[in-house]
This record gives sequence, structure tokens and C-alpha cells, in this order.
Amino acid sequence: MVYSAILGRAYLSKFTPEALCYCHSEGEERLLDIYRPVSPSAEPLPVIVWFHGGAWKMGNRKAIERIAAEQLARGFALVSVSYSLSDVAQWPVQCHEAKAAIRYLRANADTLGLNSDMLIAAGMSAGGHMACMLGVSAEHEQLNGQLGEHLDQSNQVQGVLALYPPTDFLAVLKDFDGLLDYYAEDSPVTALLGESIATAPQKSDLASPLKLVQSSCPPTFLLHGDADPIVPVEQSVMMHEALLSAGVDSQLMCIAGYTHGDYRFNRDEPAARMSAFLKKTALNQ
Repeated sequence: MVYSAILGRAYLSKFTPEALCYCHSEGEERLLDIYRPVSPSAEPLPVIVWFHGGAWKMGNRKAIERIAAEQLARGFALVSVSYSLSDVAQWPVQCHEAKAAIRYLRANADTLGLNSDMLIAAGMSAGGHMACMLGVSAEHEQLNGQLGEHLDQSNQVQGVLALYPPTDFLAVLKDFDGLLDYYAEDSPVTALLGESIATAPQKSDLASPLKLVQSSCPPTFLLHGDADPIVPVEQSVMMHEALLSAGVDSQLMCIAGYTHGDYRFNRDEPAARMSAFLKKTALNQ
């Protein structure tokens, strides 16, 4: 995961982002960085709204996958969003902040040169979870929150791109033979919710995108490696199946031997598939 984030950071070194405060939360400014293509565009830019990984307890908005950064050369704007880590706040504060970021971008789209009708949520791992949450909960009052100055704006995103996201915490078996015990007191999930999923199933469901899937969800593309020791590949498989059952346009790419944060997601067929999904989604506005 660190290596792939470094690849993205190196690619973005030639760009100077515009840092803006999209809301105040937990007594602090929450910032987002806007990266724009080098060549200016007369038309409003479709937007990839990126959420970093880090198990909700670490990381920052500078950690962007290279494949997302490369979309700047394909006519997208890239917005990377900061959100409260779990040592600062528990769920659903992170979701409230993500919704505030979407509302901010939509309200200020004309000034910022962005297409308010083409905001695609994207992220890896915990950030992929955040992107999926945006896709499934546009009308969810408890998750929408009241942050920011643009409560009149829609929370809806027009697409979701999620790399190896957790989608249903309680569906992870207690005997999952991986590096993370989702039920442990020191689990990142426990830190996010403020309580173990074993004793707080309702909190778990409120933070599980799969539990909130509905027919109005936007087109979604999920990528996952079957050797992932952090988030079981079944998490994306189940999400994909739930979206299809709801009549949603969903794609799933499971790759044999790929692990969590595998740099190879940024190369070859996975990269080509992600780019194709983003282009198709932007063109179908």
C-alpha cells in the first residue's frame, strides 16, 4: 500500500493542488486538494473524488493511487479529501465529512471549473469503503449529517471506483485466516465504531455499504485480489452481487495472487479497466 501511494505521489509532483476548506469538523478545518490537468479546459471537468486508505486510523490526502492520478492526463480533475481519523472521531463522523465534501464541490463547481453532475467517488481499502458508502447512502438522513454550509446540495455521486474495500464487517468470519481480527478490541474497525462489532451489530450495519444497497446506486467498479490478507476478497464479491441484484450497473475484477495495496493494480489490465470505467461513466452523464 505504501509503495503504490508513493507511485501516485511521484506522478503528482508536477502538479500544484489548490487546498480548500470544505467544512469544520471536530473543531478543525477539513481540507481537500484539487488537482487539475496541465492543459486548461473550457468545459467543466468531470471529477474523481479520492479518499485515502489507512484503516481509518492513519494516512492522509497525499496518498493517492497512481492510476487515479493518471486520469489528470485524460481530462479529469482529481480531488483528494481529508477526513477525521478514528483517534479523533468515530463513525458516522467520517461519512458526514465525505458528504460535506461532495456538497461543497457541487455548490462551488462553477467557480472551481468542475462538472457538478459528474462526481465519481474513489478510494482504496478504507478509502474504498468511504467511496462505497457515498454510493449507497445519498438519501440516508443519519449518514448525511449537517456539516458544512451547503446542506441544500445533493450528496449523490455518479460513480464509484473501489479497490479492495470492506463492505460488510459482520460478514467477515471470526476464523478469517488473515492479518486482521475484525472482532478484536484493538481492531481498526473497533476503533472506527468505538465498540466491537460483536457487541454493536447495528453500528456495524450503519458502516457497512452492503447493508444499504438500493436500486438508485450509481455504476460501480470493484477491484480485489484473492490473496488479500486484510480485506477478504469475498467482501467485494458480495457487494457486487448485491448491486447486481438491485439492478445496479456493477463490475467486479478479482485478480489471482494480488494482495492488499498491490502496486500491480496500477498496471496493465487492471489500470486499463479502471480507466475505461471512468471514461465510460463520465461520458454517460
